[in-house]
Amino acid sequence: MSSTENVKKPVGHEGVWAACGFALVLLVIGLPIWWQTTMVYRAVLPYAYIDELASHKARHRIHVKLITQDKNGINRLEKYLKDNEVIKYSVSSRLPTPEEINTSKISNYHELDSKLSRLLHIHDGALGVFVMPLTSDMPAVLLGNHRTVYVQPNISMEKVAKILESMAWDSSITDKVKSKLVSVDERKKQIGPGVRRQVPTEPGYDLTLTLMVPEPHFVKAKWEIRSAVEEYLNPMLDQIRNVADITVRSQVLYVTSLNIAPQWSDSHKHYKLPEEQLPLTINSIESKLGSFVSTRPSLHFVVYIPSSGQSPLHIHTQKGEVLQTNSFLVPRWGSVMIHNVDIPPYNESVPLPIEVSVNTYDVMNLVVSQLHKLLPIPLLESDKDLKILEPVDSRLAGWQLDALARARVSTYLTNTRITLQSLCELVGEISNMVISDEVGGWVWGAVEEWGACQTAATEGRLLEASQYCTEAFARVDKAFFHPSMLALLYFPDNQKYAIYVPLFLPVSIPVILSLRTIFAWVKAFLSRKEKKD
Repeated sequence: MSSTENVKKPVGHEGVWAACGFALVLLVIGLPIWWQTTMVYRAVLPYAYIDELASHKARHRIHVKLITQDKNGINRLEKYLKDNEVIKYSVSSRLPTPEEINTSKISNYHELDSKLSRLLHIHDGALGVFVMPLTSDMPAVLLGNHRTVYVQPNISMEKVAKILESMAWDSSITDKVKSKLVSVDERKKQIGPGVRRQVPTEPGYDLTLTLMVPEPHFVKAKWEIRSAVEEYLNPMLDQIRNVADITVRSQVLYVTSLNIAPQWSDSHKHYKLPEEQLPLTINSIESKLGSFVSTRPSLHFVVYIPSSGQSPLHIHTQKGEVLQTNSFLVPRWGSVMIHNVDIPPYNESVPLPIEVSVNTYDVMNLVVSQLHKLLPIPLLESDKDLKILEPVDSRLAGWQLDALARARVSTYLTNTRITLQSLCELVGEISNMVISDEVGGWVWGAVEEWGACQTAATEGRLLEASQYCTEAFARVDKAFFHPSMLALLYFPDNQKYAIYVPLFLPVSIPVILSLRTIFAWVKAFLSRKEKKD
């Protein structure tokens, strides 16, 4: 073999330019196009603003208007009316007008409350304390159906302050809000039974009234549920529409019974249903109630007519006492009411089925009472010094409506903050998660509504705060559960390598060889230049 064959043939200009062109096309054109077409689009999110709002704890401002002839009354009330981590009170005082003094002499409490409330102009979210004249023969403290407390001049302002605090805020709501910030085990220790039975705070609910007739061939139940809902239930539901939108529907289930085994009680002359059997009754009918027809949380109120072999049926407590309401509350679900009907003795001459009527008045009273516990709506009990004015229908008192709105605002603020922070953490941990402009718009809108809600709450604008927080919660909920956010949630990094390695490995080999050719040509060119020099 000659020595000339061992000399490497210099690379021609055509090969160099071809290698440069190939590498240039791939690196300058191909790689950027691939990067742009495979890049995950992420809309800008307000991380700093979310952290700023999360660090700010909004407190509800409640304006308390004191109407009294005692100049030192405001000092005594402010002394006992203490702020807490949720509520901040602002007390103002003025003298009563002659018209208000004359109106306070009305002996009818409902008329007194109605006329004085119009004169006092206590707005939404505020409370009023009207000190009655000395000649008044009313109770020491009269709690009206609006937002005003009427007190005698000799009543202690310490007691008035405690009543105002109970009207403004339910302590169980504080436990509910705090429970969302701790672990599940700690949550079970902190919250009480009152919090456990409350339904989740949502913008709307589906309330279903169900009549269960296990023996339609024997009993034909008749209930005027439409008129009962319009007369007893709708006044309250229309009143809280801006706070919680509740849709009512009704149904009748035939040949459906509760999974119970009552025992006959000789002493009471009826079938007794022990309390320990109550949890078993829900599982057997849950699938038949139609909870799946809507995505909103459902509230079920079941009226059960016992079969002829189990009638009359009454619930007994663990102490063996008969439960007067003959119903039981299921936490976060609803309630079941056992409704015994008067069934005449069987007679062959009487045609079947026997028509019976359901007492819808008792049913609606129970529904309203149980709904107060599930939402929850604060209730005060009368004592020797406090008389609570009975409502004329199912409508809530003004202070009850405010307390419900205030509780839901606080829960919404906490839920919105937790969801936004969880969303930010999720986006930071998963780099390939898509954040579309639609999702980004919802997040920005939720943050704006969240900030507006905090401002409105701290300024005492309760109605506006309720509207802002409801919208904020709805928007952040849509953003968090958007399908584009969940599409890449379970797409680990090892799947990226499994896809891109087979794609880039065959393409990268010619590029590396082209770069090797270019480097060899450059090296040869530099060596020839050095020889010439």
